Amino acid sequence: MRFEEFKKLKRLEKFAEGYRGVIYTYTEDGRRYAVKVPSEEKLIKTFQKEAKILDFFNRKGVKFVPQLTFVGEDFFVYQFIEGIPFKKIQKGLDENRKRYYLRKILLSAYILDCLGVFKDEFQRPFTNVLVNGKKVFLLDFERGLLNKKWKNVPQYLQFLTAVGVLDRETAISLGREYKRNPKGVVKRILSFLR
Repeated sequence: MRFEEFKKLKRLEKFAEGYRGVIYTYTEDGRRYAVKVPSEEKLIKTFQKEAKILDFFNRKGVKFVPQLTFVGEDFFVYQFIEGIPFKKIQKGLDENRKRYYLRKILLSAYILDCLGVFKDEFQRPFTNVLVNGKKVFLLDFERGLLNKKWKNVPQYLQFLTAVGVLDRETAISLGREYKRNPKGVVKRILSFLR
């Protein structure tokens, strides 16, 4: 089914628009859903790849990513995720709460690495991370790649350096060691985030 057909069946409301796509929402049986549609025809394959990655995560039981409910030819539907972009709340957080979310994002990056999915956006996780209470959700996998291990955490180290958690030399050293000892490096990074 194509999006043009799907939108005739549901009462869609435009929720957000990004560089590559548009998010619509609708409610059915008391549940809210999000519909992600590419902004241009040439991006359909990219969105199909994102749906494939999300399906992979869903089959593995990963709960901090969108949960697919339907995949069409040029769109996909997932359970709407309530939350606030990390970018909007990070400056207003006290240091303990901020470090809590930084730890959650780190662990999410590590899980993706263990599953062999490269998100390619951990050097700037502001807008693609939603926060809801103590939960963190990762969005937007259109740049993602399957079968690419051990790249998310090294990319996240760049972010931790940019926000002053790690100095550059420490981040480089940890990044080099990560492929040899991922679990040990994650434990060391967690110690910096206490």
